[in-house]
Amino acid sequence: MEHGGITVIPDLAHEETTWAEKEVFRANRHAAGNARLYTLMYLRWYLSVDHGFADIEDLAAIGHVLVANAVAYSGVPEYAEIPMQWALLQSGAFVIQVRDAQRDFPEFDKVLAWEPAEGERPRGLWTARQLGAEVTYAPKDSGKIVQAVIMPRSVPA
Repeated sequence: MEHGGITVIPDLAHEETTWAEKEVFRANRHAAGNARLYTLMYLRWYLSVDHGFADIEDLAAIGHVLVANAVAYSGVPEYAEIPMQWALLQSGAFVIQVRDAQRDFPEFDKVLAWEPAEGERPRGLWTARQLGAEVTYAPKDSGKIVQAVIMPRSVPA
């Protein structure tokens, strides 16, 4: 259900998943890079054989963007933890969820609508959207979840 940029986000532990994985990153300058590397590691292990249609590099870049966004805007100290979860749904959709301590997401719709001007460097959620992610967020008890859902580009024969 969407309402002004906020979406009801399912608990991936209870959804019908092919697999799900979780990791926690410290909210420091290495968090986004670590998230990208972990995403590559997990996906190369879990998706490389059975789901070659997924673009693993794109999925890792989307994970990088979500964690970088959480670190930059959550206002937590460097020792705080940023949880990240990956899941492959039985429908074939790939989901990345990142939690942070900031309950709201100011100007979410404006952030999603942003596009780089000519000569301006692409950044943030624009990059995730360009890579095929549908980005949503929802407030939770102790913060919010920002979620990216990526549908497969093609289904293997």
